[in-house]
Amino acid sequence: MPRKRPANGTVQLNVWVSVEAKQYLDERFEREGRHLYEQIEDYIRKDMAAHRGEIVEQQSLPVISEIVDTTLRKYTAQLRADLRDDMRLDILEPMKTVSRNSDDRLASLIVRTVRDAGILRRLLYALVAKTFGPEFASEAYESAKARSGQELAARTTARKEKEAE
Repeated sequence: MPRKRPANGTVQLNVWVSVEAKQYLDERFEREGRHLYEQIEDYIRKDMAAHRGEIVEQQSLPVISEIVDTTLRKYTAQLRADLRDDMRLDILEPMKTVSRNSDDRLASLIVRTVRDAGILRRLLYALVAKTFGPEFASEAYESAKARSGQELAARTTARKEKEAE
C-alpha cells in the first residue's frame, strides 16, 4: 500500500550516495545547520535551473543573434549616412565654395586682362599714329595681328603633333 503524501506537497526520495558525499552533507549540516533534504533539494534546483537555462539558451541564441545582427546593420547604415552628410557639409561644400570663388576670381582677372589689353592696344596705336603717322600705325597693327595669328596657329599645330606622337 502506497504511503500518503504529507500536506506540504513533498514526496520521499530514497537514494544511495557515496560515503564521501554523505560526509560532505553532514559537514555542511554541522557548519550551516541545513538539513540533508534542504541541501539535496538546493542541488536539484540548481541543476534544474542550469539545465533549463541551457535549453532556453540553445533555443533563444539564434533569435538573439539575428536581433543583434539586424540592429548592428541598421546602426552601421545610419552611421554611413551620417558620415556622408558630414562629408558633404564639412568637406564638399567648402570645396565647392573655394572652387566658385577661384572661378570668379579667375574670370575677373581674365576680363581685366582683356580690357587692359584693349586699352593698351588703343594707346599704342594712338602713340604710333601720332609719332609715325596713321598709315604706318595701320600697317604695323595689321602686321602684328597677322604674326600673332601665325604664332598661335604654329603653337597649336606643334602641340597637336606632340600629342599624336
